[in-house]
Amino acid sequence: MWILAFIFSQSILNVFSEDLHSSVYFVNASLQEIVFASTTGTLVPCPAAAVSPATLRWYLATGEEIYNVPGIRHVHQNGTLQIFNFLPSGFSKLIHDNTYYCTAENPSGKIRSQDVHIKAVFREP
Repeated sequence: MWILAFIFSQSILNVFSEDLHSSVYFVNASLQEIVFASTTGTLVPCPAAAVSPATLRWYLATGEEIYNVPGIRHVHQNGTLQIFNFLPSGFSKLIHDNTYYCTAENPSGKIRSQDVHIKAVFREP
């Protein structure tokens, strides 16, 4: 009986330990709005992360995965969303005044951040 109890407890510890090493989690669940100057651009870290390697992706609130637009918007390998500085003539509501969210996914699961509203304000250079 003691041998079965020991084996059972070890298997529970192994599963728990494995879950800790592969889990995905939020690092800043309070991030809800980013306001930035058009002359500076902004960097927005994905508020989700993982202990083991995870795929971090950004989406529009509509669920459409965003893509890199050279010189306008870029998602870095570490999951940070960069929106570059721009002139007023380059304003796009889709990019510069929209709601985004990110996800983190690895074999242990997938989580979705809260919506983050990103809004540019115009400043003359």
